Amino acid sequence: MVERTTQGHKHLGQSRVPTRENTMGQPQTRPLQNSLVLSHSVVESLPGFEGPLPFELETGYVGVDESEDVQLFYYFVKSESNPKEDPLILWLTGGPGCSAFSAFIYEIGPLYFEVKQNDGSLPTLVLNPNSWTKVASILFVDLPVGTGFSYGTTSLASKSTDLQSCDQAYEFLKKWLIDHSEFFSNPIYVGGDSYTGITVPIIVQLISNGKKLSGQ
Repeated sequence: MVERTTQGHKHLGQSRVPTRENTMGQPQTRPLQNSLVLSHSVVESLPGFEGPLPFELETGYVGVDESEDVQLFYYFVKSESNPKEDPLILWLTGGPGCSAFSAFIYEIGPLYFEVKQNDGSLPTLVLNPNSWTKVASILFVDLPVGTGFSYGTTSLASKSTDLQSCDQAYEFLKKWLIDHSEFFSNPIYVGGDSYTGITVPIIVQLISNGKKLSGQ
């Protein structure tokens, strides 16, 4: 089973309330009218990995858009070196529509599946010695909406264009940083693969424009 420690729930508007969690760290939800919850929990163990996780893993949702009817799911891994000074990376997986879990488990994240003959048992997770989290904190985000565990609360919110997705990524980052203010002074990078070569430059421009407007 996944062992988790809830870090807190912040009411922001309208969405869903986490109730129980599944084995991959995604909060199961039940509808709650007129109350949006920004939720996040620390994952301390995972099925297939022996013992407690030797790194800090947090998962959760952030509501975006004017009525916050888009709920974006994320995996956050804190840098294993110096999280107070190491870069913060916002990572998006391409497709479009591939979950950020693929980057977390197959590419730059701290874990990967052990390659062995399938005998029908639970897959084994092992540490990735080349994980980027050795030197950076990474936010793996399921974007666009409908990707991975991210969802819209209405049929309209469940669809997005590339430009809308970029706006949502920017809003996600701003809200996440408000809730994790200890990372305000860290260098921020935006990265991705495949199709995100289209969206990542736009997100970076939005961040740059936001800094100019706020005078920061």
